[in-house]
Amino acid sequence: MITVRDLNWQYAPLADGGRPANSLKHVSFDIKSGSFVGIIGPTGAGKSTLCMALAGIIPNLADGTMSGLVEVNGMNTSRHSVSALSERVGYVQQDPESQLFCASVEDEIAFPLENRGFAPDIIDRQIDIMLDLVGMTGYRKRVPTSLSGGQMQRVAIAAALAAEPDVLVLDEPTAALDPEGKQEVFDVLERIRQTRSMTVIMAEQDTEHIAHWADQVLFMVNGEVVRNSDASLFTRERGLLESAGVQVSDGPLPVVRAVRTSGKGKRDGSKDVSESETPAKNGNVIISLDHVSYRYERGGNATKALDDVSVDIERGSFVGLIGRNGSGKTTLAKHLNGLLKPTQGTVTVDGLDVSKHGVGEMAARVGFVFQNPDHQIFCSTIKDEIGFGPTALGLDCATVYKRVEEMMILFDLHRYEDISPATLGYGERRAVALSSVLAMRTPILVLDEPTAGLDHRLAARFLGAVEKLHQRGVTVIMISHDMRAVYRYCTHVLELKDGKIVQYGPIDRSEETREPQPKTALRKNKAKGPVSATHALPKVDEQRKEGR
Repeated sequence: MITVRDLNWQYAPLADGGRPANSLKHVSFDIKSGSFVGIIGPTGAGKSTLCMALAGIIPNLADGTMSGLVEVNGMNTSRHSVSALSERVGYVQQDPESQLFCASVEDEIAFPLENRGFAPDIIDRQIDIMLDLVGMTGYRKRVPTSLSGGQMQRVAIAAALAAEPDVLVLDEPTAALDPEGKQEVFDVLERIRQTRSMTVIMAEQDTEHIAHWADQVLFMVNGEVVRNSDASLFTRERGLLESAGVQVSDGPLPVVRAVRTSGKGKRDGSKDVSESETPAKNGNVIISLDHVSYRYERGGNATKALDDVSVDIERGSFVGLIGRNGSGKTTLAKHLNGLLKPTQGTVTVDGLDVSKHGVGEMAARVGFVFQNPDHQIFCSTIKDEIGFGPTALGLDCATVYKRVEEMMILFDLHRYEDISPATLGYGERRAVALSSVLAMRTPILVLDEPTAGLDHRLAARFLGAVEKLHQRGVTVIMISHDMRAVYRYCTHVLELKDGKIVQYGPIDRSEETREPQPKTALRKNKAKGPVSATHALPKVDEQRKEGR
């Protein structure tokens, strides 16, 4: 099915007069038809570049030099256009927002089908099937950019699956998904593969699911495939993987929940909140939401993104903001620095009514790391990017220089210091965005999925740096789907569901919280039956070819 022989790829120089960047070196392997292949490795190992090579993006659309052979289903990728390859190969990019371009969710899913000439009624039915498949029923008319990061990933996966490719290439498709959402993606892929032959190639930082599902594992370091094995690699060479920054699961996910008390003194504005402690309002409160509701005016649906939310967060807390994709986490976070103003209610941060102060003024108090790093990086070099915030705060040159150096050391960015961050890989861009906010040393940090796209080593470094700031009194609000990180680093948990607070309070660290959650337990070969689309589309495709 797939043959790769002595594949080399050099990206064009990132700066004038610079040298080409070697990304893939002498890569060779074979993949059998119908296999599930996991690609693992540290940040910057070349995983995304290899995915692009398998989809034909490299060499057809990328700027660089390729040598060697990539053949997918009998098609030499250097001799066929991306359009021709897309009839056989579905591709989901690491950043789903960069590949969603239509005016609505239904148009995104319809696009590949329209290009293949399917009838409108078949397309319409397939849109419903795909949305149901990825848990996005009811979102047909939504504008993709109005969705959460995890919801956009689901739409990108649905669009890639819609035309039923022979090969599906997924670049970290579950990075922004909650634990249940991750399980659902693997369930969907397994159901389809039980019905029809489809080769799945998935690059992932989260190796827990790869270890259970993969028939073949490619371990990459510095652009080379250093191991081509099966899933036994995770136990046989665990030390090697972990030394490179690849996390190997060591048990079930912890259950993150608040300490249960009598339930007195709650301020949550929700009827279905668990009996968890919510700190009583006092002089030590640094963030207060008082009956806050928010509804998106454009691109949203009829429901409120936040629905009568009330909560007080004490100074010096490290709060893990959790919940399923689309529960309102990012919407809540954006109220804390003035990016959004409440439709109803009041948000008070560090004594300021946020609705009466601009984003620039709030930036001196609240450091905000976006879920998508491209939403916040804009300077011409990495040094300038990291130094911009401290400079804007009025710090002297020596202090700014010191903080820039600290951040570049923390994330191994010295080799890129004079390069535009926009030209780096997704993981490196995320590291730059994190650095630029940490360097400001604001009293409040708001982090939206800060470790997505980072390997275990860099993620641990970053969270360790945040933990040190927290120990010095910084209040941290961290949106995360990594329950291990929330349990390890956070002092409190704030969980949202459908725009309402489900629980808030100190994290319960009793022994019972170490038991796995039944809903997120890994399952393999537990399909409930075939996906209807896998029966309908091949027949329709045959009819279209016969002119009926």
